[in-house]
Amino acid sequence: MQSLTEIEIANLSNTVPKLVGEQVVVFRKKLNLTQTELAESIGKDRQYLYKIEKGKVTPNIVTLSIIAKALKISLSDLLGNVKV
Repeated sequence: MQSLTEIEIANLSNTVPKLVGEQVVVFRKKLNLTQTELAESIGKDRQYLYKIEKGKVTPNIVTLSIIAKALKISLSDLLGNVKV
């Protein structure tokens, strides 16, 4: 098995959170929810959700699952357009 290079890992670390954040925005807007409304429904503050949407933080899989549930979509729907 071939190992990933440091550059590949760094690239994924930078791009995946941004792509996930973009998907959160798309689905949040489809439900006409504000950041504050979504943040409250997942038990987080609006600033944390903002950071997720901007790709500034990398939420764990449980947080992504909670977000997906709040957006009434599956986790695979949330991550469907995130290509690695």
